[in-house]
Amino acid sequence: MWRDTMNTRVERILGIVLVFFAAILAIDLARAAADHPGNSGAPEDEAAIKQVVAGFSDGWNSHDAHAMCLSLADDVQWVSWRGEVSHNRKQVEDDHAALFAGLYKSSHRTDTVKAIRYLAPDLASVDNFWSMTGAKTRDGSDWPYRAGYVNFLMAKRSGRWVIIVSHTADFNAKAPDPPR
Repeated sequence: MWRDTMNTRVERILGIVLVFFAAILAIDLARAAADHPGNSGAPEDEAAIKQVVAGFSDGWNSHDAHAMCLSLADDVQWVSWRGEVSHNRKQVEDDHAALFAGLYKSSHRTDTVKAIRYLAPDLASVDNFWSMTGAKTRDGSDWPYRAGYVNFLMAKRSGRWVIIVSHTADFNAKAPDPPR
């Protein structure tokens, strides 16, 4: 009898200790997941995000501003490499239609997704390296190879990934002249 009581107490204590350690492990795993949200995207989301970037690039290379902008949300905030800000897809489309009719008429752009970090299941920060050839400067001379980085903030809306914010950096860009 005494032995049965002792076994029951030991089993209870071991059970409590086991639950305690399981709780600590669960908390640590939750903290680790919160500290590293970039690993939370499903493979189909990664493929869909890369397809959005590919569609953007295809639209650019066909010099079709409308096709390029199908990758953008209607309320996109777009910051160009010159710091110019557009606040909707129509404005970005109009700006690029003018560029494709002029300075970027013969341009070719290559985009390579370098990293996708999921901030939430339906929100991702996408780092993309781009390079371009065939552009012209405002004075009409050839603008040789250009390259830069763009960070797209993408959201999954109605089951479809779209670019909601874009910030572009051009590695070849010169700083603006200081005000006089």
